[in-house]
Amino acid sequence: MVTNVDCNAIIQDDEDEIRHAETRRNVRSFLQPQNYSEMAKNCSTFKNQLRYIDRHLTEVERNFPIAFSLLMFKDIEQSEGLLREIYRPQNYYCIHVVAKSDHTIYEAMSFIVNCFDNVFLTLTRFDVQWGTMTVLEPELQCMQELWNKSASWKYFINLTGQEFPLRTNYELVRILQAYKGANDIQGIVNR
Repeated sequence: MVTNVDCNAIIQDDEDEIRHAETRRNVRSFLQPQNYSEMAKNCSTFKNQLRYIDRHLTEVERNFPIAFSLLMFKDIEQSEGLLREIYRPQNYYCIHVVAKSDHTIYEAMSFIVNCFDNVFLTLTRFDVQWGTMTVLEPELQCMQELWNKSASWKYFINLTGQEFPLRTNYELVRILQAYKGANDIQGIVNR
């Protein structure tokens, strides 16, 4: 994060301003799984500090819950950030931490999901090999567990821990409402 610099001067290749910006740069330290485990021991502080949205923002969203699966392997900070950005109290979230992930990541996510009624870890962990059919196993597991938790959600969206939303929950709801039960994924069956 850099403050008190003239960005236009930097774009114009002003070497003095570039040097000035480099001296003002603060290197951010990244949170580790242990940090999340410790922070999430006090759920209300955790949710307040990280600014989770804990109320329905609109009636449209409240009446249109979405189910999400989140498949993650590493980068707890990125995965938690994704959860924080997409989190809404009316939605449901299934998180699968790949079996070969470091145990501290799984432990940290366990603490985090315990802070929410509508977020959970899969009952079974799978040995996912990226680029193979094994990626589908945790997705199918999440679908089943999400359905068992609640059948009120309208759509299912699968994500990985390495993604970030480009639309708000409200925008997603409005788009999905326009689909009226359809989807935008083509399927081809060769017989």
